[in-house]
Amino acid sequence: IPISDINHAKDARGYLISLLRMPRVFIPPDAVQGNVVTISEARELHHLLDVLRVKVGDRLECADGAGRAYAGAIRRCSRRGIVMEISERSDERTPALRLTLAQALIRPERFEWVIQKATELGVEAITPLVTRRTMVRLATGRLDHKLSRWQRIVKEAATQCGRATLPTIASPQELRAAVGSLDPQAYVLMPTLATTAPSLNEELKTRSGVRTAVVLIGPEGDFTPEEVALAQRHGARPVSLGGLTLRSETAAIATLAILQHVFS
Repeated sequence: IPISDINHAKDARGYLISLLRMPRVFIPPDAVQGNVVTISEARELHHLLDVLRVKVGDRLECADGAGRAYAGAIRRCSRRGIVMEISERSDERTPALRLTLAQALIRPERFEWVIQKATELGVEAITPLVTRRTMVRLATGRLDHKLSRWQRIVKEAATQCGRATLPTIASPQELRAAVGSLDPQAYVLMPTLATTAPSLNEELKTRSGVRTAVVLIGPEGDFTPEEVALAQRHGARPVSLGGLTLRSETAAIATLAILQHVFS
């Protein structure tokens, strides 16, 4: 093999490795001015400067949370801010399936795990649900803190999986309000053991070309039969995930993954 080819292969490999290692951060849209991005948020600066130890000349990728991404090299780097000169702009591909997860509140660490994995699975929106058997209740004074923490988890998960969009997280809603505001064009699935229902596999065989879907997931004690009937009146379709009793978070992620596989 000619030496020039070996050197070219080494250069290409190095370039690919540099792309894989390129740090990614989320920025507000107004951080982009002309051909530069200015990163000034304290948490992002700490991560870039103290954890990743970036320096002038390093390449960086920024996403605005709405699907727009920017890549370039750092031109100025200080505790007051990092300035990146944009060399590439791109738009995230519109997903084939617009997916919403309406997840009943469960124990905090499990609910946060669901948020993280749902983000990785491409959900567009997450709605925390309060149901008859919901054991976790959020104090009014803690709601802002919880929403801020959930949004931070979403951002970290999106950064990890390479998304340029951030799912929205609504304030907790009663099930009645959530199903009352469902998009009438959406395909709404409700995994449950509270009533006799076809398997998810059987149900999906009757559908094709789904572009908008909502998944309703109950708490540890499942939905009540009355809640299932309420959701059905608003177009939800109860389904079974099999004979085993799954944890709430397991049911959520299994259903989301299957829908993405079938319709994306």
